[in-house]
Amino acid sequence: MYKIVLLNPPMNPEEAYGDVSDFGSISPPTGLCYIAANIREKGYEVSILDAEALHLSINETVNRILDEKPDVVGVACKTLWLTNGYKVISSIKEQMPNIIVVAGGNHITAIPEQTLDEFPLFDILVIGEGEITFAELLKTLENKLDLDEVKGIAYNKNGQKIFTGTRERIENLDILPLPAYDLLPELKTHYYPVFNNVDNFPAFSIMNSRGCFGKCTFCDRGTFGNKITRHGSKYVVDLIQILKNEYKIKYLVFDDDNFVVNKKYLFEILDLMIERKIKMPFTCESRVDTIDEEKIIKLKKAGCTRIMYGVESGSQKMLDLMNKHITLNKIKETIKLTQKHKIKTLGYMMIGFPGETKGSLEETVKFIQELNMFDIAVSVFTPLPGAEIYKSVNQLENFEEKWDRPDSLKDPNYIPKGLTKENIQYYVEAYYNACYNKWWQYLKLPMRMKTIKHAKLVIKGMLKIKK
Repeated sequence: MYKIVLLNPPMNPEEAYGDVSDFGSISPPTGLCYIAANIREKGYEVSILDAEALHLSINETVNRILDEKPDVVGVACKTLWLTNGYKVISSIKEQMPNIIVVAGGNHITAIPEQTLDEFPLFDILVIGEGEITFAELLKTLENKLDLDEVKGIAYNKNGQKIFTGTRERIENLDILPLPAYDLLPELKTHYYPVFNNVDNFPAFSIMNSRGCFGKCTFCDRGTFGNKITRHGSKYVVDLIQILKNEYKIKYLVFDDDNFVVNKKYLFEILDLMIERKIKMPFTCESRVDTIDEEKIIKLKKAGCTRIMYGVESGSQKMLDLMNKHITLNKIKETIKLTQKHKIKTLGYMMIGFPGETKGSLEETVKFIQELNMFDIAVSVFTPLPGAEIYKSVNQLENFEEKWDRPDSLKDPNYIPKGLTKENIQYYVEAYYNACYNKWWQYLKLPMRMKTIKHAKLVIKGMLKIKK
């Protein structure tokens, strides 16, 4: 049978986060872990090379793969990792021209035809969820059968682009084996969420569901769309116990876009965690309009220490342009309700969305000051393939489509009309100052220094606050 290497491309923290690399994260390549577990169960010899987590260079990554002499390399192609991944493949193809390269991920799913043109050394693209498609593809390749029979792939054939049709979503995620975390480097030392998303280390992130019912125009919904599929509660809690007992993880981040939206499902997981006395503190995400007091009380009881909300802006005009379907009053109400139950709040903020003005930026500064959130996380808007807004922004003169510019603060590839790069940089700092430059934040500094890593980063963060 074929020997497979699954690659998460190299990306060092400085490339990804620039001057704030100390405050960044390294996430596990969960999709590769699912694919690896599924094909291993079918008898394939498979390994995962997480070049990002191992801090490998392009050349080091190439040499690791060449040493393994695989028949097939599968590459995870998130947009900002795509260029580095292709550099690795280009070098490998020079020395092993007959190796089969299969690429998948959100970027490729969003624009497969463009990807085939821009990155011709990718032999086959997997569109959408990869677990079942990749397994079928391997069997087809080994038996030299017709690729056209494998649904959910794209490739070049005799100068023509072939797309074999959309594969149906996996309805019951429990048909997949537990993700192959054992093929990754040591979890507790190589992976960590953003430090102000967690209260302890080692910390690890998991995702129990796929898809989102929201229709925010900045979000890449190319892979999962608006349909939500889930793991069962037993699968989720079994996985949590494995992470705690076998991998010695002390803190979890639930990365689901919609972890709290279905009350019955949420309570099944939380009640099972309480029943088994797992005592694993965690963070989760939520929209401000899918949470209520009953959910917050149950989350608190099960170990939730903070909830991360998609606030995005303090301008109602900007929220409407983003198609958030939330109001400023609802944001205030939800933040206050969460704070009432002593759960920390973090607001995701976005700056530089089309239509942004100095007026909307000033409104947001005042709104952040008013909300008194414990933390915020500011991102500069980047038009991503798969997002609804990408189609319109891609036609504008002030957008430069380049995939190797991950540091969006120093080098944004889109700037709204009437603003400058310097405006964006100024207001990123102003947002953070609006949250952290407050007397009560200084009083709560001891709460932020629960580990040595937290203490070091808190001190660095304080030095960045302008008085």
